[in-house]
Amino acid sequence: MCKTLLLSTITVFLFAASSAWAIDFASPGAERHANLEFDVGVDLVNHQKFEDATAHLEIALQHFPNDTDILRYLGYAHRMIAREREGTSHDSELRLSNDYYRRALEADPDRKDFLEYMGEMYLEMDDPAAARAKLAELERRCPNGCVERDDLAASIAAYKPVPPVAREEQGALAPSPTH
Repeated sequence: MCKTLLLSTITVFLFAASSAWAIDFASPGAERHANLEFDVGVDLVNHQKFEDATAHLEIALQHFPNDTDILRYLGYAHRMIAREREGTSHDSELRLSNDYYRRALEADPDRKDFLEYMGEMYLEMDDPAAARAKLAELERRCPNGCVERDDLAASIAAYKPVPPVAREEQGALAPSPTH
């Protein structure tokens, strides 16, 4: 009887706590909290603390799921984390980065900067054909030239594929030195 009462009390407490959190998340204070988390995440990215930044940026993304600035910072942070990793961890971080960039393009298809970022990320994945496809898309969007097109073209021109022997020794694809 005592165990049942204790379990019931704990269940009611946990339900009340989770309900209060859900209600609070929809409050104006939650928006301020999400903005603060974003600011902390950006500051951490600017100080190259990419892994620490992702937790704060994810909290902000929960409140603002289609915010392209949050998605951009998350994509960038995961690209930088990938540079510190090898093997499947490296590849997983790049896939996460790609997912955030894709979500940002879905939210705002006119953002040329995300096409550039994705092209550079494909170079880090050792996939220059996919990078050239993003360059072709940028050429269609800005036929008279734009910074994003020029930057991606320069990254592609500077790209040096990782020799297969070096790739096997590293156990992963080596990232290129792009931003």
